[in-house]
Amino acid sequence: QARRKAHGNRSLERRGGGHEPPHLADDVTKELRALARPGKGDLLVKVFADAAGAYLDDDLDEAIRLGEQAKHMALRAPTPRELLGLAYYRAGRWREAARELSAFRRLLGAPDQNPTLADCYRALDKPERAVELCDEVTPQNAGPETYYEANIVAAGALADQGRLDDAIARLEALELQPENAEEHHVRAWYALADLLERRGRFTQAKEWFEAVAAADPDATDAPQRIRRMHLG
Repeated sequence: QARRKAHGNRSLERRGGGHEPPHLADDVTKELRALARPGKGDLLVKVFADAAGAYLDDDLDEAIRLGEQAKHMALRAPTPRELLGLAYYRAGRWREAARELSAFRRLLGAPDQNPTLADCYRALDKPERAVELCDEVTPQNAGPETYYEANIVAAGALADQGRLDDAIARLEALELQPENAEEHHVRAWYALADLLERRGRFTQAKEWFEAVAAADPDATDAPQRIRRMHLG
């Protein structure tokens, strides 16, 4: 199964809570209107907003239904492809998610969702392709969260191939001791701890699990894994 937490769509935010359609960023509205089929601009904005609202409400079937409609009203628009790909991903429909996120990557010309796309390929038992996609993500073309996620997914794909030492080295090459740890650092710590435990490097694994538990004891099973290691 794919293991990463899907990033949210870059274009959305709730305003006022409830089940109202989300506010769309101005650049997204502009993109949709510019790339919609003739006469479909207003309808596309509404359908996409409704699809996004369903996604945020975890109604993935509705998000997919409306997302497919939005896609066909603007086949060259990257944003509907991103939302649709993420909805398929969260629904566990890896092949459809890979199709849409590949289109998003091609249309946008940037690796914003490469970690999610790579994780689809892991789930489809294509770890080599997953590593290739992760290698496209660099500190120069992506933000820190995306860059760390790419390395976490790449490490998982290397481990899928039995290359545990390479997977560990991939994560150890990251900056893992920042002055102020953020969520992506903690996720890298957990992934590294898991790999170290699998490799039999229990002392180091325990240290990283302890760092994860200290950062947020309720976010993962790190406290339980530390206890099991003590019992073992």
